Amino acid sequence: MADHIISYSEESMDFYNYSYYDCCLAEPCNFNPYEEFSERFLPPFYALIFLLGLGGNLMVIAVLLLDRVSLFGNDIFVFNLAIADILLVVTLPFWAAQAVLGWIFKDFFCKVIGSILKINFYASILFLICISFERYLSIVYVIRMYNRNKRFLIIYTTLLVWLVCFLLAVPDFMYLTAEFDSRQNATSCVLVFPQHSRKTWNIALIIINQVVAFLFPMIAMVYCYVHIILTLRRSKGFQKHKALKVILAVVVAFFLCWSPYHLVQFITTLHQLDLLVIDCQWGDNLDIASIVTTCLGFFHCCLNPLLYAFIGIKFRNKLLTVLRRFGCINQNYWNRHFRPSSQPRDSSWSESTDCSYTTF
Repeated sequence: MADHIISYSEESMDFYNYSYYDCCLAEPCNFNPYEEFSERFLPPFYALIFLLGLGGNLMVIAVLLLDRVSLFGNDIFVFNLAIADILLVVTLPFWAAQAVLGWIFKDFFCKVIGSILKINFYASILFLICISFERYLSIVYVIRMYNRNKRFLIIYTTLLVWLVCFLLAVPDFMYLTAEFDSRQNATSCVLVFPQHSRKTWNIALIIINQVVAFLFPMIAMVYCYVHIILTLRRSKGFQKHKALKVILAVVVAFFLCWSPYHLVQFITTLHQLDLLVIDCQWGDNLDIASIVTTCLGFFHCCLNPLLYAFIGIKFRNKLLTVLRRFGCINQNYWNRHFRPSSQPRDSSWSESTDCSYTTF
């Protein structure tokens, strides 16, 4: 029997988490605490994320498509962000079912569903960087990326993001396997690497995950938004303070949702490098922590529509316009809540040098 089997996100939704059944010298560790917690916790929490994430992101897509105006600039990034979040949350029912029943689907679906999860996990985060960088350019340097002459840059960037995400998911498609585990008496969709390179794959994927999905996005977002804040503070827009609060909310939400997950991954990396000894009790706690922190990270998909769309003045105007067109609200309600902007039509989430109407 292999020394370790990487447990994929179907049980703990932790991409590279070890199962600590060989951590005790006397006898294998008991999986019951981990399995019982997973079976009770995952289905209802994934159902909540599925419903909120699907509803909020479908609303974003519907408003963008029903606006009768071609997508420009950050609109394209937000549209793709919503697509990535939707594709991510639609995989959650499969993992919730596995937590209770084991992997009851075919081996091919294990590869497909797992790869879809990984692709859109990375896409959801990388498009946040694109949104932040577009805002940085449009506010700090007044480079309007939504200009028709520069629209191809947005499109090429979008295609590049998806290509990178597909490449990052290649190991998942290659090594994900529906495998029966006699110790747990259940079939799981797990990453099973070749015996001679298992440890190398484990450590490499964890490091890539932490750099691409956390360190790089966090540094990029902080850099962009610090410069945006400095620019807004020099402006005389009367709503700049609201813009600063929204910027703070974006960074804090990302940090609070994803830093616990990557902290658990860091501890796992130390264990795999033999720099940290973990017994059975610590192994159980780490597995349970992986479940909770990964769910918290996925909850960020539900916050994205609020942070990047619904709190923006121009998006709310677009939403009200669409609702009025379909008779969902009357003219009086529209007149009370619609806030016209003096700026010409631009990207719905970008901002020009006029900060009097923040579009965050």
